[in-house]
Amino acid sequence: MTEDNRKHRHGIYKLYAPIYDRFMAPSFAEGHSKMYAALNLKKDDHILEVGVGTGISLTHVPEFVKVDAIDYSEPMLVKARKRQEKGDFVAEINFQQMDAHVLEFDTDSFDHCVVAHTLAVVAEPEVVLREIVRVTKPSGLIAIVNHYKDKKGIIGTLWNPFRKRLGLGKHVDFKDLIKKCNLELLNEERVNNFTTHTRMLVCKNP
Repeated sequence: MTEDNRKHRHGIYKLYAPIYDRFMAPSFAEGHSKMYAALNLKKDDHILEVGVGTGISLTHVPEFVKVDAIDYSEPMLVKARKRQEKGDFVAEINFQQMDAHVLEFDTDSFDHCVVAHTLAVVAEPEVVLREIVRVTKPSGLIAIVNHYKDKKGIIGTLWNPFRKRLGLGKHVDFKDLIKKCNLELLNEERVNNFTTHTRMLVCKNP
């Protein structure tokens, strides 16, 4: 799929932005905290967060690191910047509107990367993950948090087209995706909150 033909279903997030923090973010909280904890962050580490949304995940970032946080939806970023202005974050955060399929960073720019509830909603998950791999330093960690089932099942197959139209994501075989991108899967953990089938997969960049 060429960049010109790629369809971004970001318009729906204009509707989600005002209600995201109240109705959606609470179900993601445990995954957000665990993905940053899994990185074993050190002083002056530089992190990339892909699909930062309204920035609720950044409340879990310690003050001794720096984060570049990107999202394709400007309405989501408006809320994230307002949260920053209120002093909700202790770390240095740089927000940018950006297409995750074409990351505007040099190769090996970041010590680690996190991506939560994003790879299933982008047009081409493999393209995005390969870009994440490119900008992450060798031996850096990539933490992926997402709703994930090994098999879709009949209900999942029927629901998949509607999920995509609503911007809620499609079925992605994350283990297969990780393998295709030549990443080493270090750990898989079920995130035990009231959102079913949420898992965190921690990978190492070769």
